[in-house]
Amino acid sequence: MLRRRLAIWVLAVLLVPSACTTIKYESVGAPVKTPEYSFGYLKANLDKPLADVYEATRDAYKDLGIKVVKAKADKLTGAVSGDLASGTTATTDLTALTEKLTAVSIRVGATGNEGFSRRIYDRIEKHL
Repeated sequence: MLRRRLAIWVLAVLLVPSACTTIKYESVGAPVKTPEYSFGYLKANLDKPLADVYEATRDAYKDLGIKVVKAKADKLTGAVSGDLASGTTATTDLTALTEKLTAVSIRVGATGNEGFSRRIYDRIEKHL
């Protein structure tokens, strides 16, 4: 009986397809033209200084009617968080990779929302 259970378990493990994830490593200086959505985050690098991307992010939130509840930035990092009408939180984190290159990470909700994240990103680009 124990052998039979062990054999069934081994077959189940071997026959169940494994989930593979490809991790893309990028050099710091290489701008990403197309944002990538992964694990609930929309990530991209914008070829603009952090201060410009920060202001564009605040303007994007305002355009989309997202109530900004937190907005902070210095010369190295920045963050803008706001609440959607549904009560969901949208957060955009910014990191200066160089003086003219900024990494952007957008997450909407606890598990992420790709559609809303892309709308925020598109609006940020519009203001740049």
